[in-house]
Amino acid sequence: MRLIFATVTTALMLAMAAKKRSLSLSGCLAAVFVGMCTFTNDNLMFSVVLLTFFVTSSYWTKYGANIKKKIDADYVEGGQRSATQVFSNGLVGSLISVYYQVQFDGISPQDMTREQRHLCLTLIWAYIGFYAFCNADTWASELGVLSQSWPVLITTFKKVPPGTNGALSKLGLLASIAGGAAVGIAADVALFSQYFGAYGSRALPRIPYNMVASFVGLIGSLVDSLLGALFQVSYLTNEHKVSLTKRGDDTKVIAGRDVITNDQVKKTCPL
Repeated sequence: MRLIFATVTTALMLAMAAKKRSLSLSGCLAAVFVGMCTFTNDNLMFSVVLLTFFVTSSYWTKYGANIKKKIDADYVEGGQRSATQVFSNGLVGSLISVYYQVQFDGISPQDMTREQRHLCLTLIWAYIGFYAFCNADTWASELGVLSQSWPVLITTFKKVPPGTNGALSKLGLLASIAGGAAVGIAADVALFSQYFGAYGSRALPRIPYNMVASFVGLIGSLVDSLLGALFQVSYLTNEHKVSLTKRGDDTKVIAGRDVITNDQVKKTCPL
């Protein structure tokens, strides 16, 4: 039954991605792997968190497209995320989900030993923390760039063009908090709805996941911005657009150094 659920849900996710043009062909294949590793989990929280990240990030990527085209020289309609980008945002979560299934598939929480409960909670927190960071970073990037005032570079606090790696804006910071909280709320709702009948209010931790996830999202987003400002180069083209690649001799460096890519930043800072 779970295999059928996983197959149908993954297919629907791919159909949505195809409609919004948010994934390339390689990205779709990677998404199949992520979906099947996650949607086969008997803990509903894993599926709900992934869907929350996928649906909301896809929506905000498309939001404000006309503005993003004017300031981002590398803008691609819908995002068209490749396999590398999908795995940067989903591989760690998929591995956590698979490991959780290996350890606890079919085991009721009341039948777990003390050590098993600790491992179970550790995996749940790691999973929520990972996607809280991913969602917060995506929301901050996709909404922060729409700020009406220029952001400041995290290392110097000087104003830089919207879209610059390592730039901070009030809108972007609020978006990162909201993005992390969205994942936490999704986890809270999923766990409570699945386990309330057996455990009542004990189905949730003493500190709600949404509170911790919003904090993790903000901190992760700030660390991501710091790495971006230091080790990712941002260029200003002669069309006054921001680009991550050099486009001719007239391209000027805004900030950063050409050391790592955006996908490598996510792999360096998964939480």
